[in-house]
Amino acid sequence: MDAAQSSGSLANLTSGDVDGMDPKTTLNHFCQRFCKRPVTKNDIAYTTNKFGHQYQSIVKLDCIQGQEYAGHLCLNQKEADKSAAQQAIMAFMDQIDQLPPPNSKDKKKKTQVRLTAAELAAKKARQAEEGDNNPAITPKTRLNALVMKITKRYLKKGETVYETRSFASGGHQATVQLKALPDDWTGRVWAGHVCTTKQKAEQSAAEIALEQIEADEELQKKAAEPKGMGKGMMKGKGKGKGFDWFMNPWDLMMMGGSGPNLPRMRLTQEAVDGQVVEWKGSFGWVKPTEPFDHPAAKRREGKIYASSKDVKGEAAVDAKVKFHIYEDPQGLGAEEIEVV
Repeated sequence: MDAAQSSGSLANLTSGDVDGMDPKTTLNHFCQRFCKRPVTKNDIAYTTNKFGHQYQSIVKLDCIQGQEYAGHLCLNQKEADKSAAQQAIMAFMDQIDQLPPPNSKDKKKKTQVRLTAAELAAKKARQAEEGDNNPAITPKTRLNALVMKITKRYLKKGETVYETRSFASGGHQATVQLKALPDDWTGRVWAGHVCTTKQKAEQSAAEIALEQIEADEELQKKAAEPKGMGKGMMKGKGKGKGFDWFMNPWDLMMMGGSGPNLPRMRLTQEAVDGQVVEWKGSFGWVKPTEPFDHPAAKRREGKIYASSKDVKGEAAVDAKVKFHIYEDPQGLGAEEIEVV
């Protein structure tokens, strides 16, 4: 179903409804509710690339700050599009649960409240102070990203433990234990505030743990240390086993979504020369002048993903560039891209 075709009556969409619905339809409904307007075919765009006999799609949400989410490799384009939509849904799961119920069609259209000059200035000041934050980056995703920086590896199942208590009088309180942390930190447990939902309770516990870890000088030194030299950290070439490309969608969500938001490991010490071979406005593909020796390079015939966030200057097809190469759970990427 296209985005423009999903403007019908929307039910109270919650995370409990997601499993039984088509991912693309669910994403369209969420975007309508989130933006508080009907979405068009230009608001949600799917781009599909073929790698051998498999397909991978990227969905771009122009209606939500142009955010992009990449799906897993699939046997056909239809399933690849659904996989990309599923990644976006999982990134916004907390927002889906917190959306207010849709307004009844029987209610009269609300009259627009006109703000005074002072109220308008105060509103702009609040918006400037809050910044243009990515709604997919929550205390839980930030906490996991920080722990991975400290440990210099991806977290295993069971190393981050959330437990939630529900009170008869109402409310929930969660605790979090981070078993991957070094020394005495592995046994510490952080308790959050009492909240109205289990999701908010877990976010509260994560936020408190994050504050204490960020305040510790020793852990911050460990987080700032570069990953040790070895395979995959050579000049211009990168050999090694690589990451687990087919990670669980929940693991990707815990790392902060997908695309340019995933944790990275740089593979090059010096910038390499290359050329822009494809460019789609907010992202594209670059190719090194000399083939990059790494297992992941074979997946896209030597092409390397590039986000506009990593480009210095105006990128265009055939432009000559210099860049560093990094690896994340979805493959190789280019960063610090300089157009020459």
